[in-house]
Amino acid sequence: MKKSFYAFLIVILGVNFTYAQLSDRVNSPSTFKIGTRPVAGNWGVVFAPTLQDFSDISSRIDGKDSTNSANVLPIIALRMYKSDNLVLRIGIRSKTKNLKIGGTVLAPTTGGNYITELKYQRRNAEFYITPGAEYHFSKSNILDVYVGACIPLGYFKENQTDYMRESDLTGFYSSVERKRFGLAYGFEGFIGIQAFVADLPFSIGLELGTTGLGKLGKKWKVDSYSVAGGVATTQSYYTTNLDANDVIDPTIVGAAVQVEQFSKLTAKSFYVDGMARLTLSYYFVK
Repeated sequence: MKKSFYAFLIVILGVNFTYAQLSDRVNSPSTFKIGTRPVAGNWGVVFAPTLQDFSDISSRIDGKDSTNSANVLPIIALRMYKSDNLVLRIGIRSKTKNLKIGGTVLAPTTGGNYITELKYQRRNAEFYITPGAEYHFSKSNILDVYVGACIPLGYFKENQTDYMRESDLTGFYSSVERKRFGLAYGFEGFIGIQAFVADLPFSIGLELGTTGLGKLGKKWKVDSYSVAGGVATTQSYYTTNLDANDVIDPTIVGAAVQVEQFSKLTAKSFYVDGMARLTLSYYFVK
């Protein structure tokens, strides 16, 4: 009899334990003031570097491209909880690189013409603003799964300047400036998951998705100026300088378009790629 009673008691306890494990979790009624999930009316700041951002930072730490002064600002987004599930989001991204080289060339021991002075400068800049929205499926205080979309809008610009002076009696020197400016647009869709950290107003997560970006105005305007034998020459034209992901097939036209000079030129691109980024979020009450 006792064996039957103990067996029955073990079965009952097992059923209760299983039910407890499968039942819905009852969330804490408090908000993230003591570290739980944000709710409607709350705000959050998200720091979300991509894998490429980590690669850029690692390259600078390793001392690569030491002649460059680079500033990379990963995605920083502001979240506003319109409801417990709907979140509005706006972020920014900025990237700038500078390179400056200039100096006086050591003169040879023999006579003749030679370059005496060289200067080179290049500056690249990009800026994007990314409005978007997220829908969060669960109200759990532990894990949060959501889907979202953003629309990147921004611009890019580049400027290159070359200056050269020679030692000949004619006083030859030349200056060439290349510059371009264009607008950028795109889309981004992602799935995210984040975990709320203990009793702190923080979460850590991961976002995976697809991003597409188009660039208009991918052409260079070139202004050159030179003096030789007392005669000044100026010239303006357009040309291309393709990025690594804009390789043209080596056909006759494809090869020519990369070296020709144009009086009028249209150049634009669009690409789609995968995206993965880490998210670190801090929540607060406005």
